[in-house]
Amino acid sequence: MLHKRLAWLACGLAFALAGCSGDQDPTDPPGSDVEPPTSATAPDFIVQPYLQAPASDQMTVMFETAESNAEIWVRPFDGKGEFTRVSAESHSLDGLVRKAPIHQLSSNTLYEYYVVTKVLGEQRATPRYAFKTWPQAGDGVEQARIIALSDTQLDRDEYAKVLTNVVNQGFLQHECDAAQPQTCAENIAAITISGDVVQVGGNRQHWREQLFGSLAAITPYVPLVTVPGNHDYYSDAELRLYRSYMAPPENGSIGYEDKWYYLDYLDLRLVGLDSYSISGAHGAFNRDTLAVQRQWLKETLNDAEVQGKHFVLGMFHHGCLSEMWNVGESIGSCEMVAELEQYSARTGAVTGHLFGHTHAYSRGQSRDVNHLWLNAASASGYIEPLDDADHQAMQIRDYDTFEISRSEFGYNLLTFHFGDAPTMTLERKKGGFDGDTEFAVVDSLTFSVEDNINLPLVTAGTGEQDASAVELGVQVAMPEAVRAVHWQVSESAEFDGAVFDIWGNRTRRQNLYYGPADEVEGNYESGYVAIDTQADADIFNLKLSDMLNAGPVRVGGDDYYRWNKRYDEQNSHTSSYDAYAGQSRPELALRPGTTWHWRARVRDEHMNWSAWSDVASFDIAGTRTDNLIVNGDGEAGDMSGWDLQKGMMNAITANDNGGFGPAEGTYYFAGRGFGKGAPSDCCEEQVIQEIDVSAYATEIDAGHAYAEFSAMLSTWSGADEPRLQLTALDASGAELEWAGDDVLTSNSSQSWEARQVSGQLPSGARTLRISMGGVRKAGNDNDVYFDDLKLFLYY
Repeated sequence: MLHKRLAWLACGLAFALAGCSGDQDPTDPPGSDVEPPTSATAPDFIVQPYLQAPASDQMTVMFETAESNAEIWVRPFDGKGEFTRVSAESHSLDGLVRKAPIHQLSSNTLYEYYVVTKVLGEQRATPRYAFKTWPQAGDGVEQARIIALSDTQLDRDEYAKVLTNVVNQGFLQHECDAAQPQTCAENIAAITISGDVVQVGGNRQHWREQLFGSLAAITPYVPLVTVPGNHDYYSDAELRLYRSYMAPPENGSIGYEDKWYYLDYLDLRLVGLDSYSISGAHGAFNRDTLAVQRQWLKETLNDAEVQGKHFVLGMFHHGCLSEMWNVGESIGSCEMVAELEQYSARTGAVTGHLFGHTHAYSRGQSRDVNHLWLNAASASGYIEPLDDADHQAMQIRDYDTFEISRSEFGYNLLTFHFGDAPTMTLERKKGGFDGDTEFAVVDSLTFSVEDNINLPLVTAGTGEQDASAVELGVQVAMPEAVRAVHWQVSESAEFDGAVFDIWGNRTRRQNLYYGPADEVEGNYESGYVAIDTQADADIFNLKLSDMLNAGPVRVGGDDYYRWNKRYDEQNSHTSSYDAYAGQSRPELALRPGTTWHWRARVRDEHMNWSAWSDVASFDIAGTRTDNLIVNGDGEAGDMSGWDLQKGMMNAITANDNGGFGPAEGTYYFAGRGFGKGAPSDCCEEQVIQEIDVSAYATEIDAGHAYAEFSAMLSTWSGADEPRLQLTALDASGAELEWAGDDVLTSNSSQSWEARQVSGQLPSGARTLRISMGGVRKAGNDNDVYFDDLKLFLYY
């Protein structure tokens, strides 16, 4: 035994000079037991030990202390052999934050560890802590449990104990055993925080007290996985303190390694992203950051696809859509959601994204793929005041995407089951404020990929219908197994062109949202009580006319709100993911003289859709006019039918424009140039055509006349700006407001885009004016192109 003890002493001496790793020897006889480090005085920590960058073969232990010569002693839990000793290096400019990456560990193994320091030659050691490495394939692990939080900042003194209560009364009572804290390491793979980790990122005491002080009972045992939020940037634009305290895997883009990253737990990939620099107004001057992160995300998802990941979760702070605080939404976040949804569509995997920013719990799911939307808040930040009428008027919207919103404190437990039948289960546990610490499950949902054979059969909604009383109906063999119904309505029997999807708030079993502010029960401590707007609803019958009277149904549904935010400062850019490029979308109107085709499918409790029903159709009695526009396609070869107001418009062919041809026929309209001359003024063109509709005055004034205006638009390079508008005028020539008076434009380059507006004509309308033209912003020719203009009246 002497040679082994000498070897260990030699190793200790070498470690002091250059570091050393002592591997345990399972063949050691009982007499060779190595005692753990002990001391009369424990290390004096500013921040207690916590874990970062978990993997199957490594773990990083971090802490903050002014004491020197700090190192980690680690070995398998309840082991008797030698410790591996790892020096803790500085991870902050002042040297107080220490980081000890521990490598060459065994997968799916519980380890014990101690932090050892020296003060004036005296050794100081902590009690025993524990962590568990993540598994690798072949370890026989069948599930993982992750706790999801957001907005752990302390923004009001009365909430000082909320996060501590979430940990001590929630995690340590319901997810593991406080008396045996190593069970937390065994039961919980990670704790995620989706941003706003502290109140002011540049305030060090907020890190030490608000975050680590509140989490100290569990962070020595369970890895902390975070992304930054806007509060973490406050007073610290370079994230100096965030980057001092956090040490995620360095697998992000070059130069952004610690701003976005990913972690793999068997078939789960967790992708951490930074949404602050691409949110709201920030997106306007951080285009490069947005592009770099988006490209990295694409590559990371492609790699996940190659590896066959059954689960992918994105994690960022700003919501794409946020029911309880609309101003917190970000177009950049919606682009990341779109990438995750596309991964699910390509692979059939279950995906999702964890976010915060809004201090409320919201849970939703994407319409066409198995994708979870989880607002994981609030773990400490003040909860949204749903009893405030001004807040309701300015900040909330009941999105179809979300099934439940609850303004309250609490945490979320995600359980992943791996294997041949993978599933992801969410449980929401409410509580945190003193007196509200039962942490009862208030919402749960399981995603699994399986067949849904509950085929709907059409029961109502065929033949001629009164436009004011259209009702569609289906039935299924197992109605109790249906969570939601998705209806599609289109003028095309093939469901191409404009398709209207009716799905969400009014077509599912439940929809938890808030009533008028003066009727909302609850308070800012225990939360505000949501109501089920779908209580006793018959989801198998759709009263389509009543729905249209209540509000518009647009092509794409909530997709419109992804790219068109409530406030101008949020509309940071026109997203390439928006099929309508920021333009208005067709709205469903049951116009007289039209035939509509429809079908339905049903979703089960585990988010699986059935096949579509057979296609049915109904007719709306009435008449459609012929196209009322004269020479709307330029096929006259000139501008006949149009009156010039500014500049110059031409009818041109592909030969006049470098081979770029019309959408249909031989000719199309363009601005000045193209070998046809140019006026001396710069740089706007406009022609108009006024169409007399006084013959339909009776129908218009009775509210029974609808206009549908459509055209094809394009440009050469996206630089010049086409403008097309349909305006309603009264008998005196005064303009009238109506639903279809949006200015239509396009930035498409040498590719025709369809644009359309429609709606009920306003009472008193006697003339419809079409204005066509645009502004030259580059080059000599005004590359604003129009073709195939059509205007129909339905009455």
